[in-house]
Amino acid sequence: MKPILLLTLLLSSVLSDAQNSFTISGIIVDKAKNPLVSANVILLKDSNTLFTAQYSLQDGTFNMSDIVAGTYHLKVMLSGFETYQLKDINVIENILLPSIELKEKSNELKEVSVRVQKPFIEVKADKIVVNVENSIVNAGLSVMDVLQKSPGVRVDQNENISLKGKPGIAIWIDGKPTSMVGSDLANLLRSMPANSVDKIELISSPSARYDAAGTGGIINIKTKKDQRIGWNGTLNANYGQGVYSKYGFGGTLNHRHKKFNVYANYTYSNKYWFNHLMLNRKFLDTSRLNFDQQLYRYDQENNALFDFKNHIASFGADYRASAKTTLGASLSYISNSYQPTTDNKSQAYGPNEELLYHFNTSGNHKNFVYNLAANTYLRYSFDSTGKELSFDIDYARFGNQNNQNFITTYQYINPNQSQPDYFLKSNLNGLTQIRSFKADYTTQLRNNLKYDMGVKTSFVTADNESIFHVKTTGDFIVDSSRTNHFIYYENINAAYINLNKDGNKWSSQLGLRLENTNINFQQTASIQKFDTNFSYTQLFPSLAWQYHLSSLHDIGIAFSRRIERPTYQQLNPFKFFVDKTTYKEGYARLQPASFYSVELSHTFKQKFVSSFTYGINKGIITQVIQPSETEDSVTVQTDKNLDQMIFIGISGAYPFTIAKWWNNVTNFNIYYAKYQGNIANTPLNNGGPTFDFSTTNSFLLPKGFSAELGGYYQARQVYGYMNVNPNWMLNFGIKSYSWIKEQH
Repeated sequence: MKPILLLTLLLSSVLSDAQNSFTISGIIVDKAKNPLVSANVILLKDSNTLFTAQYSLQDGTFNMSDIVAGTYHLKVMLSGFETYQLKDINVIENILLPSIELKEKSNELKEVSVRVQKPFIEVKADKIVVNVENSIVNAGLSVMDVLQKSPGVRVDQNENISLKGKPGIAIWIDGKPTSMVGSDLANLLRSMPANSVDKIELISSPSARYDAAGTGGIINIKTKKDQRIGWNGTLNANYGQGVYSKYGFGGTLNHRHKKFNVYANYTYSNKYWFNHLMLNRKFLDTSRLNFDQQLYRYDQENNALFDFKNHIASFGADYRASAKTTLGASLSYISNSYQPTTDNKSQAYGPNEELLYHFNTSGNHKNFVYNLAANTYLRYSFDSTGKELSFDIDYARFGNQNNQNFITTYQYINPNQSQPDYFLKSNLNGLTQIRSFKADYTTQLRNNLKYDMGVKTSFVTADNESIFHVKTTGDFIVDSSRTNHFIYYENINAAYINLNKDGNKWSSQLGLRLENTNINFQQTASIQKFDTNFSYTQLFPSLAWQYHLSSLHDIGIAFSRRIERPTYQQLNPFKFFVDKTTYKEGYARLQPASFYSVELSHTFKQKFVSSFTYGINKGIITQVIQPSETEDSVTVQTDKNLDQMIFIGISGAYPFTIAKWWNNVTNFNIYYAKYQGNIANTPLNNGGPTFDFSTTNSFLLPKGFSAELGGYYQARQVYGYMNVNPNWMLNFGIKSYSWIKEQH
């Protein structure tokens, strides 16, 4: 009964104080009645005390809530327009103002130059926002590079992304989840140039409005969109030099006039990425009770060089059919072609550490991946109080064409021993299609009580086929032990309800999401065939409460349950080879994992955020490196379920203004993760504390220059069966600052 009582009390508090506060709403337009975006709307109490402020939305509307009865003064300001003022507004009920028309400033007034520096990182109550375009050192970088510099975000040696130490992050692009994981997702993020992104939102405790997938939270990547009136366009180019060079160029074109908005973007980037992997592997005699006798050992050094050639293009149009109705469509395309070369040098040692032979594997591969996504939407605003109904239809298509070619040569120490060269080549082709429909309804009730509800259904189909050929002598023959055909179907149906209440002293959120999952996957390879079906329905509650102690201190608590479903890539039993003895494959018997977490937070001066998190991940999906279950002397990297992972962490995000010309953001995470399970007859009950630290410093320098200095450090950490060594990074950049001219 305790959970029911808690929910009842929270709901009672959300619905209380129904007659204590009101709303002021309206729309900002220009002389031609076009809506004005990002106008600064300021509400003053008694004409001189700031009560609240906000920016007008894309349709020009604003909605100020939680206003107690009294007399107020309204000001509206926007660059290029005269300030609008409305005095002595007597608030005793909800007020819908008539259209506010701003007048353009006279061109005869004197020009002044305003130098603006928006922070790279902004700390908000429910998320951390990384303003990508405001960082100097991001020029020429990829989105993956920016993520690795973002507070609390880490990318491990297996290309898994975690947030505040918690794995299982869901990556969204423009408010829509992407189905890619692992190396596919990493390659996509590495191929996206940072200059195509406006901001990145780090959401550690998402509400019920978001999909339940993502045990560690959601990272939402928002691409750039131009909101200016008339014809607008940009051209950009960049060049960077590290170990290898990287360069790119692109442009945007946008036309916004009256009811129409049409936009197009294109970016090309060419960059190199390399990986240096060193492996030391011992194979022990399993016939002995203590497993201490070495049969043989491999020492391996692998170098890989990737040359990414990436195209990103998008096109879209919005039409404001009326003051209440907006509809639009968009189409985006991302392609990435690369021909990686790999070189693996290995030595094999016997039981007494005697060198037996060398074997070298070289690879020349050809890969092409693409992502095509389309969206149509309809938004209907019933009034200016925030009541809205929206519909979205989405289609996404992910394709990949990968060709692998390996040659392995052997050189024995004993001249009487030899082994023929080994040739391996493969064609790996796949196509994934995602279709989804969702509807969301939002309404603003009395006293800042916001009510959200919605439904969503999605269908995923993935068809992947791999054909392997091998040769030692003679001609290539089909390798039936590795050739495979994997087909995956997924249907998820969801419904949610969410309540939000904002008050002068406290705010709360209560949500419940229901998801029904239906999965079928088939393997049609001749060696092993299977056809698996399963379905399950689960509830995902979320609860958050924030209390305003004083003008300096706020405290909050958040609880949520989230899920990590195995992706089709993780289930797909395809083999991706490093060399003859090392490959990566999926595991078809993975089960979904559930993550329960509670987070306590403290905010000081509305910007210094500290949090404590406790979580349990039941059935956590973890990458492991283990001996092959079907091949001798072969190591496999795959995903397996552990029993659970217990997580305890403390994190902080602290922005400082050290001087007018010097801004700093410092972040840290201190956490303990304990893993429990048993894989390959190896029990695991291991964990340990670790920490990471990052800092970013932005400087405004004389004569129009600015600079940035930053870096991070990740201490040694435990990850499942593995221990990950410390890593660190420093970065520095300088540029000539852009001046924004404003007529004043």
